[in-house]
Amino acid sequence: MTYRNEPAWIQPTAPATAPRTTQAHSTAEYRALDAAHHIHPFSDMGALNRAGSRVIVKADGVYLWDSDGNKIIDGMAGLWCVNVGYGRKELADAAYRQLQELPFYNTF
Repeated sequence: MTYRNEPAWIQPTAPATAPRTTQAHSTAEYRALDAAHHIHPFSDMGALNRAGSRVIVKADGVYLWDSDGNKIIDGMAGLWCVNVGYGRKELADAAYRQLQELPFYNTF
């Protein structure tokens, strides 16, 4: 797509590669990616990488499940952004309705 009278530097271009599809990885692959690319705050990275990070695969209410099937309470509430629990359809629906009405407004 091009626009008339627009400088070349703001004209949209096609992506360099085709969009990547979602692909599931094994727990070992996720742990390797985590060790290579993520720094966990307040963690002993050597010990964490030797043991392998916990891979969370599912959430419902106040619970999380890891890739080993362990059910745990999310005491951090997703760092305080899901303090009413995961999977609350009524909250997702309310957010959807609000986003249809006004998805964004700047504060400047």
